[in-house]
Amino acid sequence: MAAERRSGAESSRKVLGLLLAFDERRHTLTASQLAEAIDAPLSSTYRYLSVLRDSGLLEEAEASGSYRLTSRVIGMARAARVALGGLERLARPVLERIAAESGETALLVRRVGTVAVCVDRAESPHPVRLQFDPGQPMPLHLGSAARVLLSGMPAGERDAYLARLGGEGAGAGGSEPRVPGAQEIAAVAQTGWTQSFEEVDEGIWGAAAAVREQGRLVASLGVAGPLFRLGEQERERVIGLVRRGAVEIGVELDRLR
Repeated sequence: MAAERRSGAESSRKVLGLLLAFDERRHTLTASQLAEAIDAPLSSTYRYLSVLRDSGLLEEAEASGSYRLTSRVIGMARAARVALGGLERLARPVLERIAAESGETALLVRRVGTVAVCVDRAESPHPVRLQFDPGQPMPLHLGSAARVLLSGMPAGERDAYLARLGGEGAGAGGSEPRVPGAQEIAAVAQTGWTQSFEEVDEGIWGAAAAVREQGRLVASLGVAGPLFRLGEQERERVIGLVRRGAVEIGVELDRLR
């Protein structure tokens, strides 16, 4: 019976993984691409796709063997926006201003369970490729915006998350991303900001600061851009923009109370 429950939970995760595989750039995917995204056999992937088609969340695209989200997910997106309350609305002009003043991409990121999710993004005027797309879940220990959110978790949950990663330091042979230690995360919690170098995307630097409502961390505001455009002096300037922007959003959130 326990094995059946584990199998059912794993199948549910795979189905949800199919939905999360889609984003603005990957809006139409083949069954093979989806199988790779959820690390499942093609035969199993077709069964999961059938569940999502029957629920009206996925449909077959014109291209043979390809799938896309249906308009039914628009209602889900609207529900998510309503649940965010005033945060996204208040943050948007700050994101746009920081993107314009820094020349780099500005992001608003929230924690959902044990992942970080970008909920809004103001694009850089320069071409730059980032993995942190709106709606895309990312690990809490990778990148400055996610690490700020990790620092705001309750201590017990945060320690359990870090313990599951196997402790501080790089993985075997240095092939795995570095796992931050508890002291490092505590320092981020105290200062309210951090920066990262090439943790999520090669050649990309990022900085992020905590957005607080009534003293409670509710999001992180970040900037990401290529290191070749961001020397030390420019990075310091961007860090200042991010920290001031996060405070500004928090003040406006408190005014809504």
